[in-house]
Amino acid sequence: MNDDDFNAGVKMAFGLPRSLEGMSIDSLKEYRAALEQEIKHVDIALEHRKGAHAGAEALFKS
Repeated sequence: MNDDDFNAGVKMAFGLPRSLEGMSIDSLKEYRAALEQEIKHVDIALEHRKGAHAGAEALFKS
């Protein structure tokens, strides 16, 4: 599987990229704000997972 195939699969799984044709400026701004909020949400989840992963590693190393 090459990178293009993988990226296409990931994009389809998450509904990305979304067609921006026909969206008004206000709609695009709202969409961008929603994406930024989702990125923050993902960042928080990643930090939580990193903490849990680090805790598990520390538990099993001892």
